[in-house]
Formats: sequence, C-alpha cells, structure tokens
Amino acid sequence: MTHPAHPDSAGQMLRAVLRLPHAARLALSVFLLGFGLSLAIPFMALFAVEEAGLNPLQLGLFLSLNAVSAVLIATRLARWSDRWPSRKPLVLLTIAAGAMAYALLGVVRDFAGLLLVGAVFLGTGSAAFPQVFSLARAALQDVPGDLAERAMTALRSVFSLSWVVGPGLGALALAGLDFTGVFALASSCFVLSALPLWRVPGRAPRAAVGPDRPSAGPPRRAVAWSALAFVLYGMAMSMGMTFFPLFVTGTLNQSEGLVGLLVGLCALLEIPVMLALVAWRRPPPVARLVTAGMGLFAVHFALLLLAQGVGALVAAQVLRAVVLALLAGLGMTYFQGLMPGRFAAATTLFANTGSVGSMLSGITAGAWAQAFGYRSVFLLCAALTGAAWLLMLWRAPSGAASTDGEDRPVGTPPGLLALPSP
Repeated sequence: MTHPAHPDSAGQMLRAVLRLPHAARLALSVFLLGFGLSLAIPFMALFAVEEAGLNPLQLGLFLSLNAVSAVLIATRLARWSDRWPSRKPLVLLTIAAGAMAYALLGVVRDFAGLLLVGAVFLGTGSAAFPQVFSLARAALQDVPGDLAERAMTALRSVFSLSWVVGPGLGALALAGLDFTGVFALASSCFVLSALPLWRVPGRAPRAAVGPDRPSAGPPRRAVAWSALAFVLYGMAMSMGMTFFPLFVTGTLNQSEGLVGLLVGLCALLEIPVMLALVAWRRPPPVARLVTAGMGLFAVHFALLLLAQGVGALVAAQVLRAVVLALLAGLGMTYFQGLMPGRFAAATTLFANTGSVGSMLSGITAGAWAQAFGYRSVFLLCAALTGAAWLLMLWRAPSGAASTDGEDRPVGTPPGLLALPSP
C-alpha cells in the first residue's frame, strides 16, 4: 500500500491525514460513538434521580460503581487486546455492550437492576473509547513519519466536535421523547458506530509486548509518574467542571445563560486548536507540549481564582480550550509513545487517569468548598495542576520517546527517527 509522502505545508499536512487508509471510516465511527455518549451522559444523574427515584446515597453508589467497573474492565480488555492477533472482536464487544447498556436504561428503573446495568454493560461499554482509538492507532502503525500521531489528534478533534453538538440535541430529545427516547438514540449511535469499522483491519502491533518480552519504552516508574501527573490533571479538570457553574452564578452573580455561553465557547475553540496541532509543520516534542499544557492549566485556574467579571472568565475559557486541545489531543499520543506497540494498554491508561481523577475529586472538592467557598476550589485546582506540571518537567525528558529512547518531535520527517514500535 502506498502512503502519502511527508507533506511540506500545513494544507498538505491536513490533506495527507485525510488521505490515510480508513481515515473517513474511523472519523465517522469516532463521531457516532462520541455523539451517543454526549446524548446520554450529561443527563445520567438527572435520570437516576427524577426517573428512577434514587436517593443521593443510591445515586452516589450507582455513579461510583460505574466508574470503578469502567476502570477495571477497560484495563483487563486492554491487556487482552494487545495480545490477540486481532483486536476488532473486543472493539465490537465494547460497542455492543454500550448499545445494550443504553437500551436497558430505557426500561430498567429499580436500583438493583441499575447497579447491574452499570457494573456490567456501562462498565464494558466505557471501554469502547480506548478500544476504538487503539484500533485506529494499530491500523495506522505503518504510515510514514508522524502522520499516525497527527491522525490521532484529528480523530480526537472529531470526538470533541460530537460533544459540541450532542448535549444540546440531547436536551431537545429529552423534552420531546423523555429518557427512554434519549437512551434509545444513544444506543442507536453505538450500533451505527460499529458499521464503519467492519472494513478497518483489527491488526495487532508488529511485535506484541507480553509478560515475557519487556517493552522497549522507558521503565515502569516513568509510566507511573506520568500517569500520576494525569490523575492530578483529571482531578483538577473534574473539580473545575463541577464548581465553575456554581462559582459563576453563586459567587459572581452572573446568569446561567452565561455559563452555557462560556462552556460552548471553550468547546468551539478546542476544535480549531486541535486542527492547528495537526497542521503544525514542525512542532516541539509531544512531551514538551503536554508539559506546557499542564502549566497553562495552572494559569487557567489562577485566572478563575482572581476573576471578578466576564472578561477574566472569557480569557480563562480561551486558555482552557488550548489546554484541552493539548492534553486531550496529545495525551493519548504521549502514552502511546511511552508504551510502544501496546496501543490498547496505553490508550486505556490515558482514559483511566481521567476516571480515577474524577473519582478522587468528588469528596475532596466538596469538603474543600464546604470549608473555604467555591472560589477557593480553583486554588486547589491550581495547586494540583502545578504539581502535575512539576512531575511532567521531571519526567518529560524520557517521555513520549521513540524506540531508541529519544524524545521525537511530532513533526520529524520519516527516515530521521523511527515511529514508536516494540
């Protein structure tokens, strides 16, 4: 198969990414998957309380069980996926589980049944995100130069696009179709997301990494410290997302409509920044960009901490969009570079850091806000992301390395350094 030569301009770079094998199919699948999630997830707590009648304790148990099972199941499936000759059966299994989960949520209302649906089907379906992205990375492992990494960032921007349009349409669907209709639409999106993947090869890495064959990447300690940095980032992300609306309306006395505008502004700006990363001819190394993203996130929270009016809030959201583009777009690539050839394990580890960060953030942020107020939460977020930035400064020289241990820039032409491989 002939792959595009390494492009020399931003426009050529984007066209080369679009011409990669299976790019259109993967983009369509990722969009449908993200669209299904964005229809349902924003209304999950509302469904549990208003439709299923769960009390606050039951709601907490339901959401916590979902998160824990998602981490455990995704981790186990990732280990299997990187060892099997074809990863596609597991990809389709996770998509089917997600479709079944939302179909069941349309009819199940008792607490025990919801726990079962959450632990088994939602937990397995949550692995669809890392499994689809690992399938994409494995399918593109032989393309020249850094085009595979750029393609992964482009796919992540497609996923972000689905979340720009999904929640609003989900709210309209909820008004017209109730929760059963919303979950039916989400289930249908999962089913449709599987169709474009039938012709995408479910390839294993060129040389699978197993327990008897150690990875050629950096030692486990480097991976562990990087994962810790992303857990801290995930904690700050979850805390900020939870308390930002309360801060804007309760502390600054602004309207709920302004909250929606600011969140929408961030989501809209995130996509062109990601596409700019795809088109950037010779960017710095991935690890350096990820480290910069951690530092910028600390600045974002400092702006919120000092904010007194709308201008500072807008500036903070613009900065947040850049951070999300860097860390959501390149974080996956960073971990795939740390764990050469182990695409599913790396992508799942990246996703799990966010899940663990969210689990740790709830009680921490609640207790902190109760003691010191909503604004002070952003001080805690700034401290967490500052600590993550320091960890990345410490680990970045060996992060996102290629197989020869060097920190390869995203834009390195083919022939100078090899693509990450086992």
